[in-house]
Amino acid sequence: MEPQMELLITDWFRRVRESQRVHYECGTRFTRLNYLLGIPTIILTAAVGTAVFASLDKAAAGNARIIVGLVSILAAVLASLQTFLGFAQRADRHRTTGAGYGAIRRSLEYLKTFPPSDPDEFERVVSDIKKQMDALAESAPEVPARLKKKIDDELKSRTHRRVFHLPGNASIPGDEDRNAGLPRA
Repeated sequence: MEPQMELLITDWFRRVRESQRVHYECGTRFTRLNYLLGIPTIILTAAVGTAVFASLDKAAAGNARIIVGLVSILAAVLASLQTFLGFAQRADRHRTTGAGYGAIRRSLEYLKTFPPSDPDEFERVVSDIKKQMDALAESAPEVPARLKKKIDDELKSRTHRRVFHLPGNASIPGDEDRNAGLPRA
């Protein structure tokens, strides 16, 4: 494998590994947010339903009516936020994207381990991987910049010793401008 091609494939691997990790982290974060919003919504909705049912039995005092009314409004707001923010759907999209990057990562590992001997076949495989990366990057949900930076810094601080040997705190040519604009996939 030519040195330039090996450098390109190594850079792709690093970027795919980072993207895979960050999308899985986003999926976990949005799942957590879904539970943090969903569980109180369920509890408050059940409490309001019970309080309304109980108030039918006896005349509720003025303060009790106000509390039930406020809790009812809070439950409605939380339910609306849960629907509007769509944390569960966002988590699923990030997990699906992370799995897609995982598949590409494995393709790159396979290519590095068993490169085709025919240069035309090698070029075709690399071109197919590039198309997969482009399609996935185009359809990938947005990642919060702070989370992306945190994951990038964490991965760069560790040495990766498998098929691709990525030293910790190493820079790859062209890497210095990565954090200047939009995150690359």
